Amino acid sequence: MPSSKRYLVVSADLDKSRHARLHAACVGLREQGLDIDLQAWSDRPAHLLITGTETSLSRNAVEQAMRRGIPVLRIGRLPWDPDSVYSVDINIESGELGRSVRERLRHGRDESEANDATAADALPFVQHLLSAPKGLYLFESGLFRLVADLGASRMHMIRRMPYPELVAEAMSPNWFITALTQKQYVEKYQQDVTQSYSLESLLWDIAIGHDAPLAQVDPLRPLQLRGWPLMPSTALPTQWLLPLGCLLRSPWSLPALAEATATPHAELKRLFAVALATGLAEAAPVAMPAHRQGGSSELGLIRRLARRFGLNFLGAGSGQ
Repeated sequence: MPSSKRYLVVSADLDKSRHARLHAACVGLREQGLDIDLQAWSDRPAHLLITGTETSLSRNAVEQAMRRGIPVLRIGRLPWDPDSVYSVDINIESGELGRSVRERLRHGRDESEANDATAADALPFVQHLLSAPKGLYLFESGLFRLVADLGASRMHMIRRMPYPELVAEAMSPNWFITALTQKQYVEKYQQDVTQSYSLESLLWDIAIGHDAPLAQVDPLRPLQLRGWPLMPSTALPTQWLLPLGCLLRSPWSLPALAEATATPHAELKRLFAVALATGLAEAAPVAMPAHRQGGSSELGLIRRLARRFGLNFLGAGSGQ
């Protein structure tokens, strides 16, 4: 009787011979009524990973799968330490390989359990970063790996993770994190660190590089900055400079600041969100008196700030 379950089987770093035998094994299992979808290894939930362990790519895939509770079937001749990794001979024929695949799937999780357990842990990089308590964490997305020290507010880049790609992928919902001890970090990852960055500057770079705000913003709650961001003015969007100067002087709600500086609400949402995410802003009480727009002293201050940043500010109600 055909199986009512659909199994996602993923492969990583198999040579042509092993991949051809795996493909033939899956075809045979489908003919026996087992619904198998064979794909390349990725961040999607899966029921079984099939790989060798001859390269760092496949070894990393095995480590990630084991952390996520995905069963592994290894085809290779080299020994592999973890007891939970089931190995078969590198020259196994497709028929025997099919029986091994079926056996490993029998030990796997139900599809709904795999989706719930794995997909629930896959979140955008920034969301993990802002919700995790202080400590050391391994961040993974596909082949990208890095370590965040949330106690020291530092991000340690592992050699295969270029900084611009981290910024580009930070809002993608396919990041997993694993808590690390100091010993694990020192023994397994510290030697591969290429460079370290401040988490504050990283969050500002992510905010600048994406249109979506990093976090939810209450537009009616006034904010005030404790200091200037850890970024040179030339690296910040030009239309953020004047609002930043205002927020350094006094608390502002988003609508009031938008009107006073003629800055689009969407830009201020991004600015407010990163200021809150980095801890650079503190929220003033909601009941705090709002700024009244158009006052001569207020407009004078804004114009002086604009001149400081080299901006040509006319402003709401300026009459110009």
